[in-house]
Amino acid sequence: MTRFHVIAIVTAIAGATAISLGSLLALGVIFAAFAMVMGFGVAFPQWRMFGPFICQGDSSQQRVALTFDDGPDPRSTSALLDLLRAENVPATFFCIGRHVAAHPELAARIAQDGHLLGNHTYTHSNATNFFGLARLTEEMSRTQSAMRDAAGVAPVYFRPPMGLSNPRVFKAASSLGLKVVGWTARGIDTQIRDSNRVVQRILRGVRPGAIILLHDGNIPPERLLPTVKLLLAKLRGQGYQFARLDHLIK
Repeated sequence: MTRFHVIAIVTAIAGATAISLGSLLALGVIFAAFAMVMGFGVAFPQWRMFGPFICQGDSSQQRVALTFDDGPDPRSTSALLDLLRAENVPATFFCIGRHVAAHPELAARIAQDGHLLGNHTYTHSNATNFFGLARLTEEMSRTQSAMRDAAGVAPVYFRPPMGLSNPRVFKAASSLGLKVVGWTARGIDTQIRDSNRVVQRILRGVRPGAIILLHDGNIPPERLLPTVKLLLAKLRGQGYQFARLDHLIK
């Protein structure tokens, strides 16, 4: 039983009590509070409101995992892969299925370079949290197929677009053998354009075992590469090493 189920049961009992007492005001307050808590549960995957979100890896060593969302992007992904190879840093790429289908050679290179591929739905829709179970399963399944066709591997980790989640997301992922991944620290690099601000924001949330969220999709290389270079230098200066997500979680 998830926290969502516990809160839903408590809310139902409290609501029934308010109805029996004839207090519409209390009933309104109860359901307003429920809606607020659900909103925070969607916004903060670390709460694990709807299921076993993986937002942290093994903290016994000074290691972190770099993860990149929304690619592969022909403008930026190749340059990022060149940088990671030069720096000898492994990473995890949560790829959008339709981008993999459009640029299979980039997905193949990600795997060939020793990085991990993750599932990030097929369309990356802003309406993901409103999809039914069948649509969610289709989004994940089509991406699995695109990955197999392009790179010869099927992901075992799934990250919902923008971290959006609900019980159906976890049910669909589980049916395909996927584990749902969130993050420990993120730079909001799709909105913040200054590399220093992005890196500082990440560093505030970093700790041993941290899962770091950045983007290679829709981020021009002239922004992406300086940000990653600076982040690598800062983390190494603090004594951190880098691990692939699957190795950090184990």
